[in-house]
Amino acid sequence: MTPFHTPRLVARPASGDDLPDLQDVLAGAPTYHELVDGAPAGPNAGADLLADAEADPDRRLLLLWPASGGAAAGVVDLQLHWPEPGAAHVRLLLLRESLQGRGLGRETAAALEEALREEGFRALRLSVTGDNGGARAFWERVGFAPVERRRAGDTLHEKLL
Repeated sequence: MTPFHTPRLVARPASGDDLPDLQDVLAGAPTYHELVDGAPAGPNAGADLLADAEADPDRRLLLLWPASGGAAAGVVDLQLHWPEPGAAHVRLLLLRESLQGRGLGRETAAALEEALREEGFRALRLSVTGDNGGARAFWERVGFAPVERRRAGDTLHEKLL
């Protein structure tokens, strides 16, 4: 997948050189980790995430950098051609908590959709855990519709591109 940009962010593939930045982004979103994992991001969370992504040729891990410079703002973890060719699945879109609520998530989602559309993808999907009402509300505000209810209240959302 081609790197993309928003008016305020630039998405670039994460590499081993970015591990400290990736770890800082994950540590900068403690509420998410408490909700999903029941604990803060561990000291190897960034390395583990990058290793998992690098082991799958259809997975892309992108760091979000401020266009004006500065520390990494967020991360996008994307699974291409899943669950079928022509579909992509957002595994994670996460911004540092200090940057949430400023429209950066909305910008990132729109730019990601456009980049995928340009590459021929037809659908973008994501799953939201049952306990993450804030994420569910965000994704529905940006046009994703719930299409399937899963275990423990988890919901699969989809947007056609």
